[in-house]
Amino acid sequence: MACVKSVKKVIESVRGTVNPYYDMGCDNVNEIYRTNSNVFDMICDAFVFGYAQGIKSAKAEIRKAAKWYG
Repeated sequence: MACVKSVKKVIESVRGTVNPYYDMGCDNVNEIYRTNSNVFDMICDAFVFGYAQGIKSAKAEIRKAAKWYG
């Protein structure tokens, strides 16, 4: 696994650039909060949700590029 020197710097560099369609909204945060019993599990679920949204975004970009080339 690659070493990230500053998690906070990575977060700050991306904040404000996330497509709202793939961003985490209040409903998502509330669901993560309600369905977990501790902070560690909340953080893990938030990461997995973000990863899944990233995959969805990447697939959409691939489909868009395929239409452009196709």
